[in-house]
Amino acid sequence: MSGRFRWLSLLLVAGVAYAKAPAPAPPSDAEIPALTAALAEKLSGRTVFGTDGVEVKVPSILDTTRLERCLRTIGQADAWPAAWLVVQDMGRKDDLVVRVVRGTDGAILEPEPIFLTARRDWDDAALEAAVREATGQKPAGRARNLVVQSFTKAVTTNYVYELPKTGKEAKGLLALLPEGSLLRESAAIELGDGQRHTLAVVLERPSFLPADCSTPEGKKVGHRDEGGIVLVLAGDAALEDRLDVTDVVRAASGGARLPRFACAPGDEVPGVIDKLVEAKFQGREPVRLLKFGGGRAESELTGTSTVVGVKKVDGTFKLFAHPLTQ
Repeated sequence: MSGRFRWLSLLLVAGVAYAKAPAPAPPSDAEIPALTAALAEKLSGRTVFGTDGVEVKVPSILDTTRLERCLRTIGQADAWPAAWLVVQDMGRKDDLVVRVVRGTDGAILEPEPIFLTARRDWDDAALEAAVREATGQKPAGRARNLVVQSFTKAVTTNYVYELPKTGKEAKGLLALLPEGSLLRESAAIELGDGQRHTLAVVLERPSFLPADCSTPEGKKVGHRDEGGIVLVLAGDAALEDRLDVTDVVRAASGGARLPRFACAPGDEVPGVIDKLVEAKFQGREPVRLLKFGGGRAESELTGTSTVVGVKKVDGTFKLFAHPLTQ
């Protein structure tokens, strides 16, 4: 992840000498991952409001990878044990301000305050103005360490699916699938034997990967599903074949992903995808993956540069998959 930083160590002179507990030592490189994980947990449920009034989840700006970069930057700036961290996501118009303090026990305290504010040229006066505007008070601390960290690459957020019941607790095709499976799509397929057959695309350990619909590339690719990709051929009461095509799809298309939805107007607005996921994609038409017809027992798996289908081998129906160009 690309980034740049600058810092200002702004020491306000205090004319009174007094005894105080020694400040906690700066964290070592080896301590940073654990501190990052603990702070990420504290921030996981936090939300802030942008200058446009839209509520934003903090991890959508400051994910774990970015957070670790920020903590290391604070160390490079000699800004421990307390810093005012300004995170600039260059794809957004507002900056995130977070007070980061390491306690005497070595742990990072609950971050307060934390808020979004309009982007500006940051210095002591700008910090004081922003904090007063957000909290009604001046920034805490006699010594103010201001660390500004900028990021130019967008945060990628995956949403883990809430999976349906499978096995004995389920009905239909789901009853034939193992735990951790998501039935993405199924289609009837004619194999010329007079029996009913269903070919299904199943995702294992799936997650939803939203697109950045504000960019031409994001609009072209659309929202996707990610995970293990498995084909299943089923008869009336039993599985007839199973084929893991994850590696084939990855080799053909560059990733183990399936198209889920096209970008819709408004998808680029912060918070819209969160609401879409919470509503379990209600009202969205998924991209169709399989198209059988013309008496052919094969179909392109949409968006993967892969062909899938069924063929007869030694009197038994077997699934197959190969790159589209083969």
